[in-house]
Amino acid sequence: MMWVCFCAEGYMKGWLLVGIGIWWLTGISAWARTYTDAEAHAAWTQLQRQPITEQTFRKTCDLIQDVGQTNLPLAYEWLAQYVSKVQKSGNRRWIHILLINWGKAKESLNHYDEAEPLFRQARQNARAIPLLYCHALTYTVQLYYDWGKPDSLAHYLTLGEQAARSANDRETLALLRDFRGASRIRSDQREAMRADFEEAIRLSADLPDKNALFMARHSLASYYLTNLQQQVMAFDSLLELAKDSSLSRNPRFYERTTVYFRSPRPTVLFKLAQLNLLLTDYENAGKFADMVYDELVRPNPKAPMVPYFNAEMAIIRVYQGQIKQASVFVDSSRRQFGGAEAQIPYSGYFLAAGLLAEQDGQLAKAADYYKQSLTKGLTSVSFSRIPLELHYVRALLRTGHYDKARQMLAPLTTAATTNQYSAIGLYYYQSLAELNKAQGNYVRYGQALDTYHAIRDSLTSLNQYRAVQQILARVRIRDKEQQIDRLNAENEARTRQLRRERLFYGAIITLAVLTIGLLVLYVRNRQIRARQREALQQSQLEQLEKQRHIDLMQGIIKAEENERLTIADQLHNEVNPLLAVVLLNVSSALETVAPDASTAPKLRKAQDVLTSINSTVRGISHRLTPQLIEQHGFRRAIEELAESVNMSGKVQLHTIVVGFDKALPLSFLSDLYRIVQELVHNVIRHAQATEATVEVIEHDRHVTILVEDNGVGITANTGGDGQGLQTIRAKVAMRHGQMDVQRKSDGGTLVVIDDLELPESSREANRPTQSVN
Repeated sequence: MMWVCFCAEGYMKGWLLVGIGIWWLTGISAWARTYTDAEAHAAWTQLQRQPITEQTFRKTCDLIQDVGQTNLPLAYEWLAQYVSKVQKSGNRRWIHILLINWGKAKESLNHYDEAEPLFRQARQNARAIPLLYCHALTYTVQLYYDWGKPDSLAHYLTLGEQAARSANDRETLALLRDFRGASRIRSDQREAMRADFEEAIRLSADLPDKNALFMARHSLASYYLTNLQQQVMAFDSLLELAKDSSLSRNPRFYERTTVYFRSPRPTVLFKLAQLNLLLTDYENAGKFADMVYDELVRPNPKAPMVPYFNAEMAIIRVYQGQIKQASVFVDSSRRQFGGAEAQIPYSGYFLAAGLLAEQDGQLAKAADYYKQSLTKGLTSVSFSRIPLELHYVRALLRTGHYDKARQMLAPLTTAATTNQYSAIGLYYYQSLAELNKAQGNYVRYGQALDTYHAIRDSLTSLNQYRAVQQILARVRIRDKEQQIDRLNAENEARTRQLRRERLFYGAIITLAVLTIGLLVLYVRNRQIRARQREALQQSQLEQLEKQRHIDLMQGIIKAEENERLTIADQLHNEVNPLLAVVLLNVSSALETVAPDASTAPKLRKAQDVLTSINSTVRGISHRLTPQLIEQHGFRRAIEELAESVNMSGKVQLHTIVVGFDKALPLSFLSDLYRIVQELVHNVIRHAQATEATVEVIEHDRHVTILVEDNGVGITANTGGDGQGLQTIRAKVAMRHGQMDVQRKSDGGTLVVIDDLELPESSREANRPTQSVN
């Protein structure tokens, strides 16, 4: 039954399980996600297909924990499957997390025999990791305490304390001391119990995580203190501790694997509601119950715990005299439980229904409800700690069943005597007085009535005293607030005076600092300007030197080009005509000489040599100055270069020329041609390539050249550029371009020449055309 999360009575099972992880799957959390069944199965399937990593492990744990809010059986089923899967990974921490939480799940449902082997596996798995081993031992101690096995409990308490001391784990030591103190309640060793709780408080006082401290103080208030007023004060002080960040949220599976106090603030509020009911202070009991409801039910109105809580709220409302609200809560609880009313599994529902029937004058129906509540389990786990038998006795008295009423009252004598000055004693002696009066035993009637009035007056006086104390506390708070207001006003006046003085002296200091700063800035500004002038002069000198170098290079290149033109003209206009005349004469001589004459072979040989010389001279002339650029354009000159290379059969050269449809200066095109020509010759001479590609692309303001081959690639230790590459770099620099030569990853060399500036007269947007060979 889920109310064990919030009750901590010495005589109920799980004394220290108030929030220690029972209902670990059903805890309401602001950060938990709610799944539909379809969404949950889809998420589970997707996660199981993925390999186990820290991320997928945490996501799977979150899914199991979140699904447990609305579907506990499914969450338990998935947990069992996932444990088997994770055990194969060999990760001890992951295995520990799952085994501990699986054991907690079984233990929370009273399946101790199933939880025992899980905690045994957890101990075996964590033995090599001292801290995790301490955690496993702590949960084992909790198991045997709840199971009621004192011998096993004593054994693992001793073993756990030894392990905690060895690992210097003060938190585990404090938790185990807390368990040891709680175990003494069964043998009524009150002073030893108090010493254990105080030692647990001392061990955990300065720990950053406040779970152990909270549990120890909670145990001291719950099990050692017997005075209800002292308990109220102790739990009031626990509310402040419950605000600590280590207690403000319930951890996920993987965040904490030792005992922790689940939902500490709602637990304390629940306890305060219980205590105020026992003190018959129904107004305060209702306020605390409302706070519990707001924290646990409203954020998750579909949680499995909600119908139980609605029944409890109905009981509170009846005690407060708010009958209509009580009826609303009971109706809501019945709808949420579903099914036939007699099959509702919670005694609190029948108590609430009986109270309402009694208020409505339906005494027989109320007696029947009270009788059913006795068959549905414990009531000590609800807001009301008044034994259900007392309600049943009251209904029996009002319906005339006096013998049955006396039979029901007899076992309650001890509880009424132990808790005489509480609602238990009050209602017991009220019923006893009514019973004695009805049976004509006026002596005992008078004694019981006197005791009843004494208890009522004592509780009334106590509640009045508490009310006065609350009023006095509020008055003291108002006085302190007024005193604080006066002190704040005086402090503000002093602050304003200090602010004015600071402003005055600050203004003087600011002016002085500003003056010094201006002087410093002036000096620094002069220094900066001087450095800037020096830098500008240096930059101008470097620019002039660079321009001189470029002009020199341009002069050299222009001189070389002029020399080429002169040589080409001489070869073309002088040498070629002479060779043509000689070749013509030799051909005429061959025609006049008989074929079998001895001079005929010599003449033919001379004819062949002259033809070869003529072709060679023409080729040299064309290379010195590609006349095709003038005659047919730059594109055709590049294509003819490729054709001449391809005729050799050694390298297959492909060309891509984009643009160059409008006229450009011949000198610029000649430079481009020389660059391409030199790069192609480098491929032929050095690359050992079978294929090469040349791309020449004209852009709006510049030209790009790319040459790549599939050869052996340029090596890193070439010792610098050769004469050809140096010439190319000079031409590229002269055109303000950039050149990059690199070895390709798949073999071969890639040369990229970019940003070759077009002459100013031709920087117009062109529509590019493309030719691919």
